[in-house]
Amino acid sequence: MNIKAVQQFEYDVLSRINRGDDLMHIGTVEANSDELARVYARYIYDEEKWVEMYIVKRENMICIREVEPFFKKRVV
Repeated sequence: MNIKAVQQFEYDVLSRINRGDDLMHIGTVEANSDELARVYARYIYDEEKWVEMYIVKRENMICIREVEPFFKKRVV
């Protein structure tokens, strides 16, 4: 029996409650396709009446500024 592993992707879920509100990160979902991630996000994060909701595949995000670690290594 040949079982092929399905690749999972992580998606960030962003939304706003009212027009003009800031877009906020409300969570993440894991799915093997964009369409499935859309369904998961809509189902999991339906507690509010969102005016807009977006999913972004984590691998497509471009870091502008990284968080510095709490403790930097000292160079002696």
